[in-house]
Amino acid sequence: MKKMFVLFLSALPFFACTEKREEAKTTADPKDAVIENLLTRRSIRKYTANQVERGKIDTLMKCAIYAPSALNKQPWEVRVIRNKELLTDINNRFLAFAKGKKLSGSASRAGEPGFSVFHSAPTLIVMAKDKNNTGALLDIGLLSENVMLAAHALGLGTCPIGSVVPIFNDPANADLLKTINLDPAIHDVAIAIALGYPDETPPVKERFAERVKIIE
Repeated sequence: MKKMFVLFLSALPFFACTEKREEAKTTADPKDAVIENLLTRRSIRKYTANQVERGKIDTLMKCAIYAPSALNKQPWEVRVIRNKELLTDINNRFLAFAKGKKLSGSASRAGEPGFSVFHSAPTLIVMAKDKNNTGALLDIGLLSENVMLAAHALGLGTCPIGSVVPIFNDPANADLLKTINLDPAIHDVAIAIALGYPDETPPVKERFAERVKIIE
């Protein structure tokens, strides 16, 4: 009897530790995490110089191609540009295009020293749509949102860049499309997304809740 009592006492720490480990596994409801991710994503216009790890890029691209598309046609091509020389070339072509033009948004500052159309992000994701698919632009929008939300979940920042689109689609820059293996006869670039580690925490901007109406 005494031996059994001693064994019971010696086992108590084991059970206590086991119980604590079980408590440590408790996490927030995944649904709450998804909602928080949606509500806290911001467009980032200032990045650190740190390049995004290849493993995170692979995760983002998997999330991208799992986006819904009409009839599951997946009418897109995606290019992830990390090459510094190529990024510099793209930015220089934009600066030449912007010279003398009145542009809106961030592009209006193109004449400022050191301007980068993709905010000096270390990675630029280029998304092209199938020119023969009438729903491709909407599908590209769904694809883009998957990328931006997944990036935020991974601690990364993104910003959709529309200003650079004309550079890719300009026939004079056909060599640029060839460099990233896109055929202008089949695809148009629809949007680009700056990607990197954020170096700012922008405040939330006004949302227009009155534009949502519930019809019952």
